[in-house]
Amino acid sequence: MREVTVSGYLAERLRQNGVAHLFGVPGDFNVDLIDGLLAGGQQRWVGSPNELNAGYAADAYARRRGLAAVVTTYGVGELSCLNAIAGAYAEQVPVVQITGSPAAGADGKLLHHTLADGDLGHFARAYREVTAATEVLTHERAAEQIDAALAVALETSRPVYLSVPADVAHTKTDAERLATPLRTTHVDAAALAAFANAARNLLKAKDGQVTVVAGHEVERRAATRELRALVEAGPLPFVTLVSSKGCVNEDHPCFAGVYWGDLGVKSARHAVDQAAVLITVGTLMTDVVAGAFTARTEPAATIDIRGTSASVANQTFDGVPMRAALAALTGLASEYATLPAAGLPASAVLGYRAEESHGPVTDALTQISLWESLEEWLPANSTLLAEIGTAFWGAVSITFPPNTAFLAQPVWSSSGYTLPATLGAGLAEPVRRPVLVIGDGAAQMTVQELGTMSTNGLAPVVVVVNNAGYTTERMLRSPDASYADVAPWNWSGLVRSMAPHAHTYRATCRRELRTALAHASAHPDKMVFIEAVLPAGDIPPMAQRLAATR
Repeated sequence: MREVTVSGYLAERLRQNGVAHLFGVPGDFNVDLIDGLLAGGQQRWVGSPNELNAGYAADAYARRRGLAAVVTTYGVGELSCLNAIAGAYAEQVPVVQITGSPAAGADGKLLHHTLADGDLGHFARAYREVTAATEVLTHERAAEQIDAALAVALETSRPVYLSVPADVAHTKTDAERLATPLRTTHVDAAALAAFANAARNLLKAKDGQVTVVAGHEVERRAATRELRALVEAGPLPFVTLVSSKGCVNEDHPCFAGVYWGDLGVKSARHAVDQAAVLITVGTLMTDVVAGAFTARTEPAATIDIRGTSASVANQTFDGVPMRAALAALTGLASEYATLPAAGLPASAVLGYRAEESHGPVTDALTQISLWESLEEWLPANSTLLAEIGTAFWGAVSITFPPNTAFLAQPVWSSSGYTLPATLGAGLAEPVRRPVLVIGDGAAQMTVQELGTMSTNGLAPVVVVVNNAGYTTERMLRSPDASYADVAPWNWSGLVRSMAPHAHTYRATCRRELRTALAHASAHPDKMVFIEAVLPAGDIPPMAQRLAATR
C-alpha cells in the first residue's frame, strides 16, 4: 500500500480541486503542518500580516477558482480568521479553514493560546456555527474526514473547518484514495424529470411573460454558461441583482438591468413586475440586495433554482443541481418565448446613470464624476472590487465592459474586505488586472496587504476614496459625529513604504483622476495607487435611496 502523510494528502486533494496557493499566518502549532503541506510543491505559500486578511484573500480566491484554503494556528490565529469565514458562509463561498492544533493527547493540559481550562474543543465548536462541516482529524480517519469535509465545501459552496493536531499532520495514510475523485454532485433523475414536468405545467398555466432573475450563486456554481443558454433559448428577458451584477455581459440583448426592488431602474422593475412567471436562479434576497425588502415575492408564480435543489410554486425537488435544472428549463424555454428575436428595445438596457439627473459637467471630483470617469476608463476583462459603502453603490450604478468580474460583499458587509480580496483575486486569475475602489476608513483596516500584493508581483489599480471617514454612518445618522471620522493619513508615503515600486497619485479633480487612470493603462505591469479626494458628505444616488428607507 502506497502511503502519504496526512498533510501531504490534504495538499494533494486541494490541488485536485484547483487550489494552487495557501493563504495564512504561521504559528507554533501549525509550522509542522505548513511544512508538510508545502513539501510536495502542490501549493505556494502566501503569507499575510494577520489571519483576518488571509481569510478575506482566500474568500476572493475561492470565488474565482472554486475553492481556497487558509491556514492558521490554534486559538489566537483561528479566532482572528473567524470573521472572514463567517462572511464566506453568508456569501456562499467554499473556503477551507485549516487550523494547526495541539497534539491529540494534549487535552487537559494548560497550554498557551488556550483558555487555560484544559478544554481544547472551544474553538472547533465556535466554527460549527459558521461552517458547513467541522472536523478534528484523528490518526485513524484523517483521510476520510478530509474527503468528507472537502466534498461538503464543494457541494454546498460553504466554508468548512479542519483542525489538524500536530501529531496527526505527519501520520501516514493510504494514498490510493487520491486516485478516486471527490463525489460532489448528485443528480436524482426521477426528481429532475418531476421538476421539469412541474415547470412545464406552471409555464403552461400562467401563459405569459417569463423573466429570469440571476443571483450570485450562478457564479458560485459555475453555471453562467447554462444560464446564458436558457436566456437565449427563449429568448427570455433577464435581470441581475446588485450581488450578481456582471455575471452575464451587460451588453447582452436580453439584459433588462439590475433589479433592486422598487428602488431600482424602471427596465428591471418592469421585467420582473410584468412577468407571469419568474425563474429565480441562485438568489439570496437580503435587505441590501432586495432594495430594503421591496423586491417582488410570489412563490406561486416562481420557479426557484438553488445549488442542489429546485422548486416550482413551493414544491421542492431535492437532488436537482443548478446546472441540471437550467438545462432542463432550456429545453422548455422555446415553448414559452416572451421576446422577439431582436431582443429588448435599446431603452430597456440603460443603466442607473441614465435615470439620474446629474446637472452640468464640471471638473469637480464627486461621487458621480468619480464613477463616470471609472466607467469610461474601466478596461474589459478586469476584476472590479468595490468595498461595501459608497464604493459598492457607485459600482453597481455603472455599466460594465465585457467580461468584467465583480467582487463585493453585500450580504456580510465587513468593512475592509476588498483590499485583501484584491490579493486573492489577483492570484486566482493572473490574466485579469484587479481594480479596487475602497473608502479611506475601510482601507485603514486592512491596508497591510498592499505589501503582500507587491511581494507577490501583482499590479492592481487601487483607488482609495478619501472622504475623511465613514460616509455610510454619516449618511444614516449624525453626520457631524466624531465617531465617523478617521485619522488623516499620508497615503502616498504609506504606499511607497510597503510597495516601493508602486506609482502613486493624488486626485482632487476630474482631470487629475483621468490623468492617473490613463497612466494606469499605460503601465499594466505596475501597481498604481490613486487617492481620490471627495467631499465628506457626498453620497452616490443609490445609497441615498437606500438611506431614505431607514
